Amino acid sequence: MIRENRAWLFILFSMVFVGCYATIAQVLIIREFLVVFFGSELCIGIILGTWLFGVASGAAVGGRVAGRFKDQLSVFINVLLLMCAILPLELVSIRVLRLILNVSAGQYIPILSLLLSSLCIITPFSFTIGLIFPVGCKVIRGFTRDSAADIGFVYILESIGSLIGGLLFTFVLIARFQPFTIILIFNSILFLNLFLMLRFLDRGLSNEGKSSALFVRRKSLVSLLLFLVTFILLASGVVNRVDNYLINVRWSSSNPNIKLLESINSRYENIVVGVRDDQYSVFGNGQFNFAFPDEYVNSQMAHLIMTQHPDPKRVLLIGGGMGGLIREMLKHPIEELDYIEFDPALTESIKKYLPLEEKEALSDKRVRIFHVDGRYYVKRAKSEKKYDLIFVNIPDPSTAFLNRFYTVQFFQEGNEILANNGVFGIEISSAVNYLGEEVGNYTGSIYQTLHSVFPHVIISPGQTNYYFASNSYDTATFDIRTLTKRYVERGVKSDFFSEHVFNTLLPPEMVKFVSDEIESREGLRVNTDAKPVTYFLNLMLCDKLTGSKLGGILQWIKDSHVKAFLIPVFVFIVCRFAYVTVFRCSPDVQQRFNSIAAIATTGFAGMALEIILIFAFQNIYGYVYENIGFIIAVFMFGMALGGGISNRLILRSTSGRILDKLSLRQHFLDTNTQSRKKAPEEIGWQREMEWIKIFIVLEFIIVVYACIMPFVLNQLSSLFSDSEYLFMILVAITGVLVGLEFPIAGKLYIMRKGELGTTAGTIDSADHAGAFIGALLTGVLFVPLFGISGSCVIIAALNLMSLLFFIHLYYQKKIL
Repeated sequence: MIRENRAWLFILFSMVFVGCYATIAQVLIIREFLVVFFGSELCIGIILGTWLFGVASGAAVGGRVAGRFKDQLSVFINVLLLMCAILPLELVSIRVLRLILNVSAGQYIPILSLLLSSLCIITPFSFTIGLIFPVGCKVIRGFTRDSAADIGFVYILESIGSLIGGLLFTFVLIARFQPFTIILIFNSILFLNLFLMLRFLDRGLSNEGKSSALFVRRKSLVSLLLFLVTFILLASGVVNRVDNYLINVRWSSSNPNIKLLESINSRYENIVVGVRDDQYSVFGNGQFNFAFPDEYVNSQMAHLIMTQHPDPKRVLLIGGGMGGLIREMLKHPIEELDYIEFDPALTESIKKYLPLEEKEALSDKRVRIFHVDGRYYVKRAKSEKKYDLIFVNIPDPSTAFLNRFYTVQFFQEGNEILANNGVFGIEISSAVNYLGEEVGNYTGSIYQTLHSVFPHVIISPGQTNYYFASNSYDTATFDIRTLTKRYVERGVKSDFFSEHVFNTLLPPEMVKFVSDEIESREGLRVNTDAKPVTYFLNLMLCDKLTGSKLGGILQWIKDSHVKAFLIPVFVFIVCRFAYVTVFRCSPDVQQRFNSIAAIATTGFAGMALEIILIFAFQNIYGYVYENIGFIIAVFMFGMALGGGISNRLILRSTSGRILDKLSLRQHFLDTNTQSRKKAPEEIGWQREMEWIKIFIVLEFIIVVYACIMPFVLNQLSSLFSDSEYLFMILVAITGVLVGLEFPIAGKLYIMRKGELGTTAGTIDSADHAGAFIGALLTGVLFVPLFGISGSCVIIAALNLMSLLFFIHLYYQKKIL
């Protein structure tokens, strides 16, 4: 029926639209949650996990109930309309979340509260995304004339939609429209598509029952009305007013005593400027960045930094300089000050509020401002110049993005652009007089990492720890007489600082206490790009501060080894083989189970490898957020390509073109009548064995690919730092491997008496369940604790398990 009616074009467009809409919704939800959770990437892991959990649940339910409805198309349309209704409600819920949870201003939302709230808010929408897949497969049933190919075709369409959504959001939508405007634009597109689809269906039903025709006409009228309503809301500007109102509600829940002046969604973050008592505060993704004017704090910081070098002529400042820090630093005899500010939108948003003297400081001929990623700049500056002083003034390593500035590799890169006797400095939050277990391990990790690069490292006491490192023992110092001499000899005049302040900042007994406390700790871990342990230690500290109950679990995980996750895999393999042998499971049951297990481990591998690749790209090239949409788009392109190849093979199999021609000739040249009768059954068996062999090869490739990934990434980092297209090829290959398996897993499942809707729901659910676990564990636990190598070992082990299951099945079927 579908091919005979032009409505099928709009039905297929709906499948593409679902993939596009889901990707855009996912990015919007992540960005909104980042603001209320102050930019922590733990939030991203939890959001992706709950998103995929909802998709897996929806697909599982859809697979079971899809076949129970007589009119699949009406169910499909109703779920699409429900999807469009839920998303704006979810965004409203996120913006008022802090009010609902009654979280105090400036306080982090506890991890358990975040997990439960994300389940309640995100799951309804992602559930509908999962539900649409098996229902959509039922709607287009027979379109390719092969049930397994129908499943693969819907998978390809959704992947293409996800590709389009990632590109659109990154390069078109993000900088031009507010979130609710984006949602209504896409809702209106869907409503118009449904109206046109139903109009063509109405023509095709002219000779059928009145009830069917009446339903179609009613739905087409509803779709047209919804389109007109959304168009009016967009044209009238009501949507923008609602969006701004909800932004104010969100702001008042986290900073009720600061007046909101401006909220901007840049390509990289949400930027907010607020004011209280003539002091402006700047926030990035809900997290406080800096305030201005704040002469007292900026004066203390600037003069402590500048006096760490006896004669700082060339200075590099990364982040946090626009609130008055640069103005104070320029009071020293600097010849050049290079300032790195990652987001140009941040510069533009606060310039209008800066005092005249701050604007003059930024316009000083000695100051050069670069809008580029700080690590990217340092990596590329190796051969250009040397600096006497480098100071990194960015937030704590609470995210993988920020952690890049606290690793051995970055400190080495910084050391390479330091002049002789140059000084490298950073700062992190700490405790004033007490270094407990979490704080001590966290600050100690930074100290140990610096010490692995620089022979001389000093650390200041106080609520903020300043670390200064050098290759010389004669430059960086906390000796008050030396610092006082440097400050006085330069003739610096400051209204908010004098040489006597050094006694307050650096009391000798406290300097000694902090130094002794850190140096006496054993087992301090070094933070690296491949194993960002400080990021995880910051997570443990955050858990402690929010009063969460996960401390014991996180401590156990921190002390664990890769084998703690490999042993359960080995035990499961042994138990599975024992179960199959003892209970004599039939090959049919084994094939269905193996298909589910394989696609789940492949889903895990795909998501885990994608996270690892994004993480590695960020470390190597330093500007992932500008390219995150493109990276996801390349991954989805690979999935669509892989799915298309497998679907092509399935359709050729249906027409008999990929069978063993020699075996066919043997069947049909045999003159025995009984053999002729068995031929179709044997041909079907042979086709099935061919698919199993193909699946075994794919699983083997994934195992090998995961094993060589650390080596490949290491080579990219050391040999091909300017060849980003090679990195994108890796992303595409990962997507292709995942895409290749999905239709074939559906084919193997459906060949063992699996119904179309059930097969689609089961396979899609298993895929997203595996991806759910991969998203939740890889970025938050595996990479920070076990590094890229350890994470890839776990990925390889899981897919080796699926490989062994299919090898066992293959030889068992061959014997039978």
